[in-house]
Amino acid sequence: MTTISIQDERRYRRLLFAYPGAYRRRHGDEILTTLFDLADDGNGRLTAGQTLHLVASGLRQRFRVPLRPLTVLAALLATVTLGGFGAVAGNWLAWQSADRVPSPAETSALTSAMAGLPGPSIEQWQTAMNGPGIIATTRGAGTYDPDRVKTALTAAGWHITSFTEAINKIAIGFGTPEETVAPERAAQFTATKDGLTLQGATSTMDGGPWPDMDGGSFGSLDITTDVTGAIVPLTIAGLLLGALTGWLLTAAVSYRMRTASDRMGTASDRMRTVSDRMRTAGSRPRRTAAALSALALTATAVPASVAYCEFYQVMTYDPHASNQYVGYGPHDQIPAYAVLIATALAALSLAAAIRAATHHPEPNLTPISS
Repeated sequence: MTTISIQDERRYRRLLFAYPGAYRRRHGDEILTTLFDLADDGNGRLTAGQTLHLVASGLRQRFRVPLRPLTVLAALLATVTLGGFGAVAGNWLAWQSADRVPSPAETSALTSAMAGLPGPSIEQWQTAMNGPGIIATTRGAGTYDPDRVKTALTAAGWHITSFTEAINKIAIGFGTPEETVAPERAAQFTATKDGLTLQGATSTMDGGPWPDMDGGSFGSLDITTDVTGAIVPLTIAGLLLGALTGWLLTAAVSYRMRTASDRMGTASDRMRTVSDRMRTAGSRPRRTAAALSALALTATAVPASVAYCEFYQVMTYDPHASNQYVGYGPHDQIPAYAVLIATALAALSLAAAIRAATHHPEPNLTPISS
């Protein structure tokens, strides 16, 4: 008989980590005994095929769920829900490595220098792909000076990629007897810098029916972060990882519930108690866990719908149109506080369901004296 070394025994025990913890604690000794017998037949070591079979069996056990309609439905819903959350998390993580847009102070200074007007208004926003963006607009009495625009952009490190000038005719008092046309000198331009794209415009009225209209100027800048090659892959990876987590979590909880139910049944046989009292003690935690799980899955409908709408936007986004916004329906009108409340309710309900499924106090049973 071949002796199993301590190193081999430790290696076999490490291989058992492929199995879920509860299953490993319950059947680990049996599996080890079988492994020792197989290794003894193979001169003290498992073959590569036997090792692969052991790991595959453990992973398969992690994915197993009881073939009951409600359990399978819960696993599917958890997979879909956590897949959506994973996609959002992966998308957020991908954007952390992208370049940052200028700060509000930097954007304000650039806009003022470009338009020759003070005090622009600043608004930070996100593209349809969740990329950061910032918009600055300003109005006032000024002058049209395209060289000033180019100088301001170049001094800030921007590379001008296009610059178009035009003289527009602006209708004043449209549809009234006093309707007239006033000329406007305008320029539109784009620029790039360090993974950022800038789109801007400036215009100045050249005359008009009223004295205060002449010289009326407007300037705007819209700066967004360019889409990197990691955005879509990490978003998809987050979706798959979240879906995998959802299925494995459901499988683990359902196995714990089944194990707890088996322990209650064993206690019933050992104590020889009244069967109705035991069934009541064992079924109450299962009903509570099922109800809490249903509440958790229902609550996740709100954040999950928002998550998949964002995933849709990411997958249909046109990287060549950095300001594109995809309108996908009423889901984008769900307030942030509703998403947070629903997420918190789902998390608390799920935690309570797991506790109810895994903590079963021993029933107060009176043995029947023989």
